[in-house]
Order: sequence, then structure tokens, then C-alpha cells
Amino acid sequence: MSSIGRKLKRQKQKNEGTLIHKKVIARKFGCSVPDLNKRLARREKNLKELEDTDHGKE
Repeated sequence: MSSIGRKLKRQKQKNEGTLIHKKVIARKFGCSVPDLNKRLARREKNLKELEDTDHGKE
């Protein structure tokens, strides 16, 4: 993504109030931003799997 594209995306998130400062979050977790991205992706995957198994039992 070009720098202009990133800036526009960031500005849109800022206006909507959904901007997440990943660098700050990563520092709180004591990891780097790429590691944080991996953790968040794994968390989303696990949550989706849990939802799928819950719906299958009902």
C-alpha cells in the first residue's frame, strides 16, 4: 500500500473513531507490531472456531 493510501486509511479511521495505535498496544504486550498482528489474527481465528462449534452443538 502506498503512503498516500495508508494516510487516507488512517485519516478515515481517525474520523470514525476506530483508529487503533498498534505500536502502543504492542508495547503494552511487550512485543513488536508484527508479533501483535500474528496474535490478533490467531485470536480472530480461534474466536471464529469457537463460534462455529457453539452453533454446531445447538
